[in-house]
Amino acid sequence: DRVSNLEELTLNRFQKDMVVRTEKGSEVTVDMVIPCTGIRINSSAYASAFGDKMASNGALRVNQHLQLEGYENVYAIGDCADLREPKMAYHAGLHADVAVTNIVNSLRKKPLKAYQPGSLTFLLSMGKDDGVGQINGYHVGRLVVTTAKSRNLFVHKSWKTLGQPMP
Repeated sequence: DRVSNLEELTLNRFQKDMVVRTEKGSEVTVDMVIPCTGIRINSSAYASAFGDKMASNGALRVNQHLQLEGYENVYAIGDCADLREPKMAYHAGLHADVAVTNIVNSLRKKPLKAYQPGSLTFLLSMGKDDGVGQINGYHVGRLVVTTAKSRNLFVHKSWKTLGQPMP
């Protein structure tokens, strides 16, 4: 059931008692709406320089090493890389690891690492005590999601990446 009044709603901000209407006539009263229905890639930063290297969706065509098609010293990661996988922060982190390794390896004249998209993996927290997910094609339920993610939404990983203790 699709939302029919999205353009009338305040998005990504708290606003008490908004009414979300669906195409089938249902109404849900909410305090926040976060649209998660796909992305439009913002290619404005690179369109003029690499317009001929863009796929129809605005992403940059890359090879298996995440190098921009036709360039050895330009890498594209995250949403702007034209890869056949869901656009997720988790995947962008994997792309970054491969790109950094390849930049270092290219400077050291070592072989480059290929990026291999894996099986869909996600953990969807639905509050502190609930959630669903999929790991390598297998459904995982509440226990796994709440143990792994719901308690702090992986915030501890961000602090660790930054070399800082979690407050």
